Amino acid sequence: MRAPRWYWAYVLGNAAMGAASALLPLYAYHLGAKAGSVGTLAAVGSVMNVVASLVWGRVLDATPRRRVFVALSFFGVGIAYLALPLILQMRPLYLVNAWVALAWMAGSSVSILLILGGFPKERWEEEIARFNVYCGVGWTLGLALGAGWTAGLVRWLGEGWGLRSLGLVVGALSLGGMAVAVRTVRDPGVRVEAPSFRDLALAVGNFLYERFRYGPVQLYDALRPSALVRFLQGRTAFGPDLVLVYYAAFLAFVGFSMVFAPFPVFVREKLRWPSELVFALYVAHHGVSVVAFGWARRAVGRWGHRPAAALALLGRTGMFVGFALTTPGVARWLLPALWGLAGATWAFFQLSVTAIVSRLSPPGLQGQGLGIYNAVAGLGNVLGALAGGFVADFIGFPAAFLLGAMLMAVTLPILLVEGRPVP
Repeated sequence: MRAPRWYWAYVLGNAAMGAASALLPLYAYHLGAKAGSVGTLAAVGSVMNVVASLVWGRVLDATPRRRVFVALSFFGVGIAYLALPLILQMRPLYLVNAWVALAWMAGSSVSILLILGGFPKERWEEEIARFNVYCGVGWTLGLALGAGWTAGLVRWLGEGWGLRSLGLVVGALSLGGMAVAVRTVRDPGVRVEAPSFRDLALAVGNFLYERFRYGPVQLYDALRPSALVRFLQGRTAFGPDLVLVYYAAFLAFVGFSMVFAPFPVFVREKLRWPSELVFALYVAHHGVSVVAFGWARRAVGRWGHRPAAALALLGRTGMFVGFALTTPGVARWLLPALWGLAGATWAFFQLSVTAIVSRLSPPGLQGQGLGIYNAVAGLGNVLGALAGGFVADFIGFPAAFLLGAMLMAVTLPILLVEGRPVP
């Protein structure tokens, strides 16, 4: 069966984000940032991910409209990176990262819902895996473009303009993804009979009025202590099994970010590798993940969702220990191997955990279930990026990497607890 044409919009969007993923920390390092500041930069984006995940999850459950969110997502990313050449200090860079996170999360939230609404339940894992392959190809191409771009232009223009000009390329790719999305994304579940103009105007007016009138009350209702305690205890519609998955995801993402947030600074500062080699490591990561999503789909079908995720955590435990033992003498052969392992473990973790959340979420609340998962991941990224950056600055990079490995070991038994089997 042919993949939907809207996948190609995400190929372009992920190519933009792939090039940007290493661009921002490298540009921050060029502006004089240390590991702590780079970790803070990542944390700012993750804070916005938390907010955006909850907002987009609720909004998307309330409307069948999908195309407008994809288009606005890619447009927001595009204009942010087109402005990168104007940024010469760290403070505006924090704002850029926050805006990109807000915009990108809209498109990310929509993508899974498009799949869940466009394919039967028995094909969800297969199609999520195929979609991730498309996204992984785009991300890898973006990283390869970044590696080639910086390798070529840095020698002619210097590191600053080499990185700034890459920002223009990222912006153009994202706007290209927006154009493809406008032409190819269709809104599933839209009623055939079109409402009259009057009914539509009244509906939109009432929607906006009620949102602005009661929005603060609804926000308080969602965040009040009693509601939060009930959720943490699993005494909500989402249930204790899904809440345990959220706990495990939170700890996992704290560990991931403790390692990956300061890692570009580790490579540039301690190993003295140039920017293009940092991009090359990310290419190895995502190139392997493209292939590994097929392995992950078969592993989920053969062993189950939780064992596949557990295998990913075990692999990352060993990988983070390997990072801690990396020295300049062994980095040339050890780091590519470890980053290839990073790509494989990410495919297993992302596919299996996303599928668990999708299947354990109550009917009609899948958007909120995935939104909470993204928010939990974002909160973990915030704490992990801050902790990893400052631990690396004040104790050392090996300490940050070993703490990340310890969190993988703690997460493993929590993830394997299963009261209600995944359907």
